[in-house]
Amino acid sequence: MYRNVIRQQNLLTHAFLKIYVVCAVITLIISLIGGNSLNQELMSPENLIVIIFPRYLIFCGLIPTYLLVLLATIQTRSQDVLIYQSRKVVVLQALYRLCLITIIMAGIWTVGTLLIMTVSHHFYFLAAIWLTILVRAVYLWTACFLLGMIAITLTFATKSKLIAFLISFSISALSFYLATATMPSLFFDFTSADTNFVLLGKETIMLGATLLFVAVMAQIIGRRDL
Repeated sequence: MYRNVIRQQNLLTHAFLKIYVVCAVITLIISLIGGNSLNQELMSPENLIVIIFPRYLIFCGLIPTYLLVLLATIQTRSQDVLIYQSRKVVVLQALYRLCLITIIMAGIWTVGTLLIMTVSHHFYFLAAIWLTILVRAVYLWTACFLLGMIAITLTFATKSKLIAFLISFSISALSFYLATATMPSLFFDFTSADTNFVLLGKETIMLGATLLFVAVMAQIIGRRDL
């Protein structure tokens, strides 16, 4: 089943190609805008981290784009359930879409960030703080993945992509508010002063929450009409 689902979803990806291209362009623009301040003459590793992970741009640009593209590409086909004689195929299709959009946007974001660092001649900072940047980058996309999982679960629970988007983005907005108020926010703690060890612990919590939502989504799909 797994190979068949992947093969099928790869074919369906061509139908969403325009959406993914627009998503990639927006993600690249956001990463370049965020790194625009790297041309400052006075730069420190601490400032570099803040510039690479601009909270406002991530909240207003990256996360809405992530959620909108994800929900736009989530489609449930009842004939697939009949073909495979299992609703598990719907869960696998949803996870495929979630993983794909995360990989695309994370890859484009990384390329844009490395490009702007290279052009602005700040690439040498990576030798000193590459581990810190890596941990925070993984944290950012783990947070996005969890938000995406919440959105998908709400889509199946409410049968409304609009409601799923509004609730998911509201969770992001609350987390952003807490982060700007220098309070623990979970989703936006990649901009905090926490150590790498603390961030890894929070990432573990988010991964556990993600698995919980996968289980909840599977239960909803198994019990409700699609």
